[in-house]
Amino acid sequence: ESITESLLQLDTKLDKYEKTEKEEYILIDVSNKDYFDKIVQKNKIIEIIDHHIGFESYWKQRLQEKAHIEFIGAVATILVERYEKVNLLDKMSHDVAYLLMCGILDNTLNLKAKITTSRDINAYKKLETIIGNGKNYSEKYFLECQKGIENDLIAAIQNDTKIEEINQIIPHIFSQLTVWDKTNILKNRTVIYDAMQKFGKDWIMNLICLKEGKSYILSNNEEIKKNIENLMGNTFDNDIMTLPEMWLRKEIIKKSFLILNQ
Repeated sequence: ESITESLLQLDTKLDKYEKTEKEEYILIDVSNKDYFDKIVQKNKIIEIIDHHIGFESYWKQRLQEKAHIEFIGAVATILVERYEKVNLLDKMSHDVAYLLMCGILDNTLNLKAKITTSRDINAYKKLETIIGNGKNYSEKYFLECQKGIENDLIAAIQNDTKIEEINQIIPHIFSQLTVWDKTNILKNRTVIYDAMQKFGKDWIMNLICLKEGKSYILSNNEEIKKNIENLMGNTFDNDIMTLPEMWLRKEIIKKSFLILNQ
């Protein structure tokens, strides 16, 4: 749902590309093999550009300096910096700039997530300069994302639910939705719970409300709720934990590893 209808109209697609056996692969925004696109041949990966933790050592051993994994707000920021490094920012198309802007907005929660760095902010400003009319674009973008989510809430949940063994604190089913306004989403809690239960009983959802600047953690599993309460220093009320600030899924996961390593 972060890939909105207006983004799908941009001229950036490779619909007519035909894959051969000669391709090599540079993977962006992913380093966990469980989430590689099905066309990727692992033995032909020549570079990884990512900002998720967990697989740094593996790729560093395989790719050395071609394993570019760092905990920055948005991987799109790294791409903007690469354009700038080779003096190609002035040649970037408006459509590519819009895509990269949305990548930064989505990954940094409108540049307000705790993981947002000055590099993310600077990269976004440079993209605004390229398109020339970026004022208030973020609200327009996130409202369009929310419209897509509300049109098919079940599909939105399925599209952004990660299933992987992480550690003994975080359940292996972890969903995340980012919306401008949480009101209509929480009115459909029954739909949310039914959709999540189909994945299994060990789940949580992180509902991020940009308008309020808060995260709402949903769960109806008592053991999981206890683990998350201990992790976040907060409590559930009627199966919802309200956090006073926005948290990304990857930030919650990172905090769980920090707690375990203490």
